[in-house]
Amino acid sequence: MELFSSQGCSRCPPAHRILQQLSRRPGIVVLSFPVNYWDYLGWKDTLARPEYGERQRDYAALLTRGEVFTPLAVVNGMRNCVGSNLGEIDAAIKSTSATLASQSVPLSVRQEDGNLFIEVGESATPSRHRSGKLWVATVLRSRSEKIGAGDNAGQMVAYTNVVRRLTDAGDWLGAPTSYSLPVDALSKDGDMLVVFLQTGKLGPILAATLVDMGYNGN
Repeated sequence: MELFSSQGCSRCPPAHRILQQLSRRPGIVVLSFPVNYWDYLGWKDTLARPEYGERQRDYAALLTRGEVFTPLAVVNGMRNCVGSNLGEIDAAIKSTSATLASQSVPLSVRQEDGNLFIEVGESATPSRHRSGKLWVATVLRSRSEKIGAGDNAGQMVAYTNVVRRLTDAGDWLGAPTSYSLPVDALSKDGDMLVVFLQTGKLGPILAATLVDMGYNGN
């Protein structure tokens, strides 16, 4: 599950609490993408990056008829939900997981000699998904930020798996594929990686895994 949020959004702190709950469930991988398009309201989001807003806009073109809002949750790359509505999110998890149950792709990761080696299996039969992209997100497991102005002034927002960098690791064409990335090329502003395989530019997510990097973020 991906959560797009802003520190200037009054409905976002409850969404982050839901994200934290979901992160404790077995088999669920969560990511938090802070966006900056509400900065003009009086508070500049301290963790946002412009490219995360672009990712959300690309999703919006596919899932919400172009509507962009926060907090937005995208489940398995297939369903959009209000990020503060746990019931809606649970329903999306159930429906999309059922759809993808026969389409998942094997994914394994190991660290060796300063490199990250990733193995992605072949497309499931008879899956229609035979191409995509491998992504590596460098994340901080937890981060707390105090909001200084705006609708959330004075609040402390607790983030879970906040993305600090999203790296394109290469294309996947439906066949078993190996990838190698130097660990030093990944951002050190994190303590964990999330590796995931996504179809198309932005489509169903066929595999995801967590990797402990063994270093502390700044």
